[in-house]
Amino acid sequence: MIIVCGDVLIDFIPDKTKDGADCYCPAPGGSCANISVAIGRLGGAVGFMGGISTDFWGEKLMEFLETSNVDVRYVARGNQQTTLAFVELGNEEPAYAFYDENTVSRLWVRSQSPGFSDDVNLIHIGSTSLIEPPISESCEQMFRMEKGKRILSIDPNCRPSNTHHPAVYRARMARLTAMADIIKLSKSDLEFLLPDTRVDDAAKHWINQGTSIVIITRGSKGVLCYLPGHEVIDVPPDYIDDVVDSIGAGDTFMAATLTYLQKNGFLTLDKIKIITPAEITKALKYASVAAAMICERRGANPPWEQEVDERIKRKAIKL
Repeated sequence: MIIVCGDVLIDFIPDKTKDGADCYCPAPGGSCANISVAIGRLGGAVGFMGGISTDFWGEKLMEFLETSNVDVRYVARGNQQTTLAFVELGNEEPAYAFYDENTVSRLWVRSQSPGFSDDVNLIHIGSTSLIEPPISESCEQMFRMEKGKRILSIDPNCRPSNTHHPAVYRARMARLTAMADIIKLSKSDLEFLLPDTRVDDAAKHWINQGTSIVIITRGSKGVLCYLPGHEVIDVPPDYIDDVVDSIGAGDTFMAATLTYLQKNGFLTLDKIKIITPAEITKALKYASVAAAMICERRGANPPWEQEVDERIKRKAIKL
């Protein structure tokens, strides 16, 4: 089972009323919640770990997870408020304004959730959960405790406007990426984490530290992937028929990559270290299809396994 630990919130997405006035529509979201939902919909075995409120927003978030086949035994319910985020849509990536002070998600600590069952073989963390304590410190402590026992995966999904102490954040991210077996991040994430550092140099640095897979997403330019001892792998994006927005596209890409690796038996500490370029390319192509599909929908609404399979068949995509 994959455990995704971190943020879960309500996104307020720009929209129009029937008479054309500006408005915002609420929708379940949060990078880590989106990843867990996408894995569940794609047929993977997944659980979500983190704090969810007992307020009515929290009930909607629980429904979002449970109806998408996400195991919620690791969720800790609390009476603090739900994190809210207002979204501004951009050309490549949406921008967010977060309201998370003293919310149940941000206040989550590891002791609030039960210990891992034996079937958990990968732990994923990322996004706003890694910015401020106590949740950021809990995620780092958990990585230290689980290093060498389970595969560790991270997607920084940086939020510069919400990061009030960049130097502290970058130092934490350096420690976390040094422990990670899988690192996925966007080009804009890299620019914030390691200013003036070339993509190749950053990826090779992480590979030299012991990371098994480094994935750099570049929006419409596709994906670069680095493996120990191999040349860089360049995977083009799947063509998007009609772009609505890109909310959750990176999350869906991460989820689909992990799901493909899980279904094909690669999520063990031994196998992840020796995955071949041909094998990871199949996973990245599958992920590109799923990510393209979410860009054709409004908000973080990941596709289901059958929908992705049908698109692959219809477009004659060879994995």
